[in-house]
Amino acid sequence: AATTATSKPTTASKFSLDWKLSSTWEEGGKKCGGYEVTLTNDSGSAVSSWTVEITVPSGFEITSGWNGKYTVSGTKLTVKNESYNGEIVNGGTAGFGFNYSSPTEFKPGKATVNGSSAGTGSGSGSGNNSTPESTTAASVVTLPPAPEDPKGSTPVATHGQLSVKGTQLVDKNGNGYQLRGMSTHGITWFPDFINENSFRTLRDDWNTNVVRLAMYVDEWGNGQCYMKNKDGSRQLLEKGVDICIKLGMYVIIDWHVLNPGDPTAYTDEAISFFNDISKKYADYPNIIYEIVNEPNGNATWGGVIKPYAEKVIPVIRKNDKDAVIIVGTPTWSQDIDQALADPLDFDNVMYALHFYAATHTDWLRERTEKCVAGGLPIFVSEFGCCDASGNGGNDFGQTEKWLKLLDKYGISYCNWNLANKNESSSCFRESAKADGNWSDSDYSEGGAWIRKWFRNH
Repeated sequence: AATTATSKPTTASKFSLDWKLSSTWEEGGKKCGGYEVTLTNDSGSAVSSWTVEITVPSGFEITSGWNGKYTVSGTKLTVKNESYNGEIVNGGTAGFGFNYSSPTEFKPGKATVNGSSAGTGSGSGSGNNSTPESTTAASVVTLPPAPEDPKGSTPVATHGQLSVKGTQLVDKNGNGYQLRGMSTHGITWFPDFINENSFRTLRDDWNTNVVRLAMYVDEWGNGQCYMKNKDGSRQLLEKGVDICIKLGMYVIIDWHVLNPGDPTAYTDEAISFFNDISKKYADYPNIIYEIVNEPNGNATWGGVIKPYAEKVIPVIRKNDKDAVIIVGTPTWSQDIDQALADPLDFDNVMYALHFYAATHTDWLRERTEKCVAGGLPIFVSEFGCCDASGNGGNDFGQTEKWLKLLDKYGISYCNWNLANKNESSSCFRESAKADGNWSDSDYSEGGAWIRKWFRNH
């Protein structure tokens, strides 16, 4: 039976740890449980990184963990900060947590933080400290977080693994399910918006169920794209994915091809990236892969995009047989009719349609309806209320026509963009903060309109 307990910290000279036992159960003859841990910095100055070490029983395993990098070596558990939560001001805190499996009961005992003793709470016990150390080699894992409400009412808890049936996205029960949400701007340009509270506000206040993480592959600027800063881009992307896992939201990993418009310019990099990322998140039902954003220029469907997809999709499928995959179409993902005429031969694939309402009007809506009638599964992974420049006037009348059409056919969509850039397609004014605590004065004209749409439809 599940139990809940909290250990109050005893303050050490530099750090304290507050361990909260969230649940316990037995599985396969082993004792299992979960802890949420709060680390408080009492050292008198800020720290830029932290490492927690604590004794655990022999055979102890971390089955899932969040907000830290976990290593089990013999009878020692080591938790190191992630790139985004290493800095703690004096008096500040950092949180991490994990689920475990152990041959014997585990209670937090003596622990150190950055080499200094730390209190672990009265009554937490240290009876397992005498277990002899194993010679088993260390195993290092960086695990995504556990969902905070895995059996509750979050979108993912309710609808689970999605798949494609005919033209429809369907949930784990085979019922049609529409994703509606926001796309970030380039995550390396507006990284502050990749935080838990902003995504939680999108879920709970805006009534959305998906976030699209736009990771520019190559673009103007110095170091602000994947090809110029692979590690930084990857860390930001994974931070966003992990937040969506925790909140039970669906997430689109967007390989944001725009400049150059030919995805084959970086086929090898795409294969390497999607192999790594699909391997890491293979067991999570909320991950959607968008393998090319907006092919353009000379990137034709039959000559460029389809052959590219036929190389990348099998790499993902080797690791994740079920994930939905979105494939961009020619002319900035407008020529979906070319995909209809020559579709890919893979299951659970959808085709990207992008529109900007003040530019793309009846003619593209007519094309969309013809493609739906022809059996093409479409996902609008990006749209704007303004013109195609991203910074012209908004046309909410045309936007409403589009969204009513998409709702009619159950087509999923993401609005561009979650940022405070000084352009009409951004949802926030430049003065708005990225913390999710938004008031009416923070929204741009387009942001206020799309929030109202999501809340009322």
